[in-house]
Amino acid sequence: SRMFGVSRLTARRAIEKLADEGLLVRIPGLGTFVSGMSDVEEEKLVYVGVAIDDLMDSRGRAMIFGIMETLRNFSVYALLSSASGRGGERIIKRLKEFLSEDVKGLIISPFLELVESGILDVYKSKGIPIVFIDRTVVGYYADIPVVESDNYLGGKLLGEHLRKKHGVERALFVSNEGFEISSVLNRYKGFTEGLERDVDHLVGNLEHVRKELMKIFRDGSYEAIFFCHDLLAIAGLTTLLKVGRRIPEDIKIVSFDDRILSRYPSPRLTTVRQNFEEMGKTAALFLVKLMKGESVPLRNYIPVELVVRESCGCG
Repeated sequence: SRMFGVSRLTARRAIEKLADEGLLVRIPGLGTFVSGMSDVEEEKLVYVGVAIDDLMDSRGRAMIFGIMETLRNFSVYALLSSASGRGGERIIKRLKEFLSEDVKGLIISPFLELVESGILDVYKSKGIPIVFIDRTVVGYYADIPVVESDNYLGGKLLGEHLRKKHGVERALFVSNEGFEISSVLNRYKGFTEGLERDVDHLVGNLEHVRKELMKIFRDGSYEAIFFCHDLLAIAGLTTLLKVGRRIPEDIKIVSFDDRILSRYPSPRLTTVRQNFEEMGKTAALFLVKLMKGESVPLRNYIPVELVVRESCGCG
């Protein structure tokens, strides 16, 4: 408006016209951006690789929807693969295949085996931009941008709720991944901050967690348990009921994600809602900006929301 000496309304109308003509892209909640890639790429299809955990569950689908919807606005297309620490060799092989398919960027949920494999160094040596989504691995690739939920705040909200509303003093944190994963570490740190005391932790695969829970909770050692995500919480809830623990009377349960299944057990799960679609949109936008040679912040945290239900003792 100042540059051309016109009213703000006129400037807005000009922007709307450019968006109608496809020269600008409006992404709700993120802003308005130039739509085309560089002139060099104008006459060819541009592909990027996308590898995230559990591609086809509700969480993965929401991320993919946000990623693909945003990329499409910039005439960029995604080659998809499911990334998981359980299939490390397979995803590393797929990342190598992405290189042969001439991808111009990569969005990925990293895990320890992946970052230690050196495949990301190959991408960096070729000047291919990378964006981490949902997590990073502590101590690795601090120069790669990451888009993740505000896991620390989510953990803190859960800890504060249990302390202030229910007077909880003794709690356990349970995860199937270690503290080398940023989302796990930050949820734990936030939870201890909110509870204002040290919190024991249990880390292991699902079968290990089940066995340990059956031992631990027979003697009533804890008043509450924070499962790192909803799928783990459902398994834990079932195990606790099997050993005769009443929820929430004997033990209170809280979780993270707010997946659809968190609304259906009895009692329903108190959890933290993540906006997976927004996470996908932001990661895709960051990748496009990097492909254009623009800068993006190294850390971007998507807001979270506490969802209170019955498993913590609330009505």
